[in-house]
Amino acid sequence: MTRLLLIALLAAAAPSQAPAQAVPAADPSADVFKPVGPVPRVRITLDEANLKLIRDNPRNNARCTVKIDDQTFEAVAIHVKGAAGSGRPWDDKPALTVNFDKITKGQNWKGLDKIHLNNSVQDSSYLNEIVCSELAAAMGLPTARAAHAVVELNGRKVGLYVLKEGYNNGFVRRNFPTQRDGNLYDGGFLTDIDGDLKLDAGTDVKRADLKAIVKACQTNDAKKRYEEVSKLVDVDKFCSNAALQILGTDWDGYVRNRNNYRVYVPAGGKAVFIPHGMDQMFQNPGEQLWHGWGGLAARAVLDTPEGKKKTLEKLKEMTDKHFTPDKLNPRIDLWVKRAKEGLAVQNKDWANQFEGEAKNEKNRLKERYDVVQRELPKLMK
Repeated sequence: MTRLLLIALLAAAAPSQAPAQAVPAADPSADVFKPVGPVPRVRITLDEANLKLIRDNPRNNARCTVKIDDQTFEAVAIHVKGAAGSGRPWDDKPALTVNFDKITKGQNWKGLDKIHLNNSVQDSSYLNEIVCSELAAAMGLPTARAAHAVVELNGRKVGLYVLKEGYNNGFVRRNFPTQRDGNLYDGGFLTDIDGDLKLDAGTDVKRADLKAIVKACQTNDAKKRYEEVSKLVDVDKFCSNAALQILGTDWDGYVRNRNNYRVYVPAGGKAVFIPHGMDQMFQNPGEQLWHGWGGLAARAVLDTPEGKKKTLEKLKEMTDKHFTPDKLNPRIDLWVKRAKEGLAVQNKDWANQFEGEAKNEKNRLKERYDVVQRELPKLMK
């Protein structure tokens, strides 16, 4: 028997094995965005020179030391964030962007190289961002995850914050693992997709992908327009996004106000509109469901029979499966218990006030749920 024949017979007799499957790497940041364990305690320290820098111009990147629980990070870049409604100076309760790797390359906290600490001055419940990011995740819609943190600035206790992950290459890797080669755009302030959007990740500074979407949105015939936009935009996710904004009475999101959004366009794939800045949600629980639309892509999709039908179906799915009080309230209770315990270490009055605001939030959510249950069937006839 020849050597080659022997090898062939042995191979045929051996038990077959399926090819090894790649196991996705565990996400070290996952537990940050779950209501488990103690709420993170974030202590930020600046020396006098960097204090002057950030006081003189809050948008300046200042160098600081950040300690989160028992981990210390040196040479971290921070700057004050926030627009007219939420902007606060350093010596008040500033919202902050924390960039772990801007100065020290490769530095990160639990896999996160950029986080935001939002002061939530426009959401006294400190829950809207968390509730809405979890609703988005339940519907398969990517958006920045949110949790709580208790913050100190140069030893000054400033209370509870909403901790959010940043929009950058790390966000793209986590949410589009098979479509990393694309462009992530920042919608900026009241700027539609035909404007000069900032590139958060990617290389297409000429925005050729967005220009193609704009052209499709300008198609005159409604049926043809929906077809053309559907070739370039993930309409399923767009309608989930619109449903979330309708449910949350989001007057300041993309679909109504061309604001608070990101767009990710993978190479050779369909654009995904990503909701952002969801702190001013549920302010008017009794609000009507169907409005006029502000965003160019929103008008292109929602002002068609197909787009309206799909959005209302997404709204029904979201409300029936994920927004029921019996599902929301226990989850909110976990977040509140965790944050209250951490906040009480700084100030018990703050903790009790937060608990009261959380009860008001649950009442608003229940009222909104009742309105949708009553009004949605009328629109779906």
